[in-house]
Amino acid sequence: MGEDRAADGSGAGRPGTERRPGTRPRVPPALLQGLLLAAVVYATGALGFALPHFGARLALPLLPSGVAVGALVRFGRGLWPAVFAAELAVELGNGTGLLQSLIVAAGLPAGAWVTTRTLERRGFDPNFARARDVPLFLAATAVGMALTATIGVLGLSMGRALPGAASLVDWARWWSNTIVGVLLVAPLLIAARRASIERLLERPLHAAVFTAALLLVVAGFALTTDPALAPGVRSPMLVASTVLVVIGTMRFGLFASAAVTLLLSTVAALSFAFDRGLLHGLPEIGGLVLLWSYVGAMTGFELIVTALLAERDAAAAERLRAERRYAEVFEASPQPLWVHDPATLGFLLVNQATERQYGYSREALLGMRVTELAAPGEERAVPGPEVTPRGDGEPFETRHLSHDGRVLEVEMWTRPIDFGGQNAVLVFATDVTERKALGRALIDAIAGEQRRIGQEMHDGLGQELTGLSLSMRAIATRAERERLPFAADLEQLASLIAACIQSARRIVHGLSPLSGADGNLIAALNGLAEAGSASGIQIRVNTRLEAPLTLPLEARNHLFRIAQEALQNAQKHANARHIDIEFAVRSDSVRLAVLDDGRGPPDPAQPPTAGLGMRTMRYRAASIHGRLSIRPRSPRGTAVLCEAPQTPAKNSARSA
Repeated sequence: MGEDRAADGSGAGRPGTERRPGTRPRVPPALLQGLLLAAVVYATGALGFALPHFGARLALPLLPSGVAVGALVRFGRGLWPAVFAAELAVELGNGTGLLQSLIVAAGLPAGAWVTTRTLERRGFDPNFARARDVPLFLAATAVGMALTATIGVLGLSMGRALPGAASLVDWARWWSNTIVGVLLVAPLLIAARRASIERLLERPLHAAVFTAALLLVVAGFALTTDPALAPGVRSPMLVASTVLVVIGTMRFGLFASAAVTLLLSTVAALSFAFDRGLLHGLPEIGGLVLLWSYVGAMTGFELIVTALLAERDAAAAERLRAERRYAEVFEASPQPLWVHDPATLGFLLVNQATERQYGYSREALLGMRVTELAAPGEERAVPGPEVTPRGDGEPFETRHLSHDGRVLEVEMWTRPIDFGGQNAVLVFATDVTERKALGRALIDAIAGEQRRIGQEMHDGLGQELTGLSLSMRAIATRAERERLPFAADLEQLASLIAACIQSARRIVHGLSPLSGADGNLIAALNGLAEAGSASGIQIRVNTRLEAPLTLPLEARNHLFRIAQEALQNAQKHANARHIDIEFAVRSDSVRLAVLDDGRGPPDPAQPPTAGLGMRTMRYRAASIHGRLSIRPRSPRGTAVLCEAPQTPAKNSARSA
């Protein structure tokens, strides 16, 4: 039996289509939409053509085109047969012949189809969310309604010879009427959604005031019956109604403004058609031009304002999404990040990594200033504007104090940013305490290994070579005294051994530069200056000793290496001709400065900080708890400064 039901074409035997006994078959939604659309198009069209029967001086079939375009945009172009059927019924009801009615009735669905197809292909947004949607909607409407007017005029011209001028006038009026209808009704149908109505209900007081103003404007259209008063009131009322539409668009959206535009335009059209109220006394052509201009102004303003507001909201939403993405990246970053006010140095924003690094809660940090993080003895907790590091340079180094009292060695990068319209500084702060400790340990281990190798070479290989040299010299002297033929060869061999001894001493001095000066840093600096002056550069050493130098040998070795690297940089890269090495010792600190008159850094505001040599100098300075700075000199040259603390001298201290 199931196969029999399926075969009869009813579809009752197919899965999902069985009907319970006593229930009515469901009408497809598309059919209901088509019937409703046909009824509305027929009613609006028949009413527009019937106006002369009620005393109007002309027919105004404005609304069917707007209903057709709005429905096809909203529900799909497949509803065009409903538009055709309704238009055919209207034409037949007006006494038009069957063939003419068929042709004329085909104009509106054809024009509406072309309009909606053009909008779809050009990416039209039904919410008018972009400024380009307004001219696109107007252009598509103009093209589609031109087709409607053309087909309509051709249909009416069949069977009767119309003069060319009359046909052109009929075409212009038809085209204008259909365009006005689309502008009036289509935006209303497109924007008719539950959210649009809810937006009205969200502001009941504003909606009530807006409705009262609307009723006053409508009353002005209807009650201004004095022919002498109408011309003076007409312009202010038209401007007031346009302003009302703009306000409605801004406050309540496109649906409300489109409804107001339709109401005011209907009142204005009836006033003109029945020659009553505000548009009383206008000639037919002039009145139509004024009416079309009025409708075009209101719909144009409502669509333009809607598009501008939509673009503004879209831009605001995009900014909000960008801010949220930035906030998520900022918060999830394992790198400690914060934002502070450059004027007050107060925290504005911190992430979780900053909380973990410093041990303070977010609320506590936001109530603090950055300067409160500075460790004892530190002049700056963050770099000033003149020390802002570049992306390709070295970070600013400082020491901070955590909540539990730990001293953190921190490397910082800063960038100026706009923080909600306020000037602010974004800070990347990395705890490098362990890395610095590892670097210092590595440098100390290298220095210790160099001293061990140097000591072994001095006490082992050096002594053995010295003994060999003495023995060879004695053998050579004896051979020469006995006039042996190989005496000269032995003398040459003794000279080679002596040269090996000198090479070994130079290697030992290079591995442990202070060993040759018995640990005396000033003597080693003088030796460095003397060796450098051999190349023709004038190098002077100036010392100022206000207290004994109590630094351990490792620290003195680091200071010597810093001076050596700075001297080499001045000689090789700056083409300096005069270099001053200044060394000052106070009871609590030492200061080493290497000053040259060379080219100086390319960018005086950003002295060079990259390169292995620069990094090594910074590591050496950090190893003795000092700070290295590289500054341009005036008028030219570079100053390399290293300041480090030293423990006060006790009963006796080793000499500098």
